[in-house]
Amino acid sequence: MCSTKILLLEDEPIIADDLKKILESKGYRVFHADGAAKALSLCARHLPGFAILNFHQKDSGDGMSLARLLRTRYLVKILFITGARDQDLSGSPSYYAGHEVLHKPYTQQQLRKAFSGFLP
Repeated sequence: MCSTKILLLEDEPIIADDLKKILESKGYRVFHADGAAKALSLCARHLPGFAILNFHQKDSGDGMSLARLLRTRYLVKILFITGARDQDLSGSPSYYAGHEVLHKPYTQQQLRKAFSGFLP
C-alpha cells in the first residue's frame, strides 16, 4: 500500500470529497483543507510530497502565491485543478506555466492521466 501524503486544497465540498475518496482508495494519505491558512498548517504538520490546489480560492484569490510557498518552503509538487481557461490562468500576475493543470469538469480518464503523471 502507498503511503504518499497529499495535501488537497479544494473549497467545493463535493469535489473535495470525491477526490479524497479516489485518492484514499489508491492508498494515499489525504489531508484536506478548504482554505490557504489551513493548507499551510496541514503542510507544516504533515509534510506532504504533493499538493492538489484549486487555482481560485475563496479566501486568498489565486493559488499561485500559495503554490510558490509550498514549492519553495516544503518542496511540494503542485497539481492545479480549476474551472478557469488557460488564458484566464495566464492573466494572473503570479502565474507560473510550469505547473500541471487539470481543468474542471474533468472525466475519470483525464483524472487518471493527470494523477499518473503527477503521483508515484
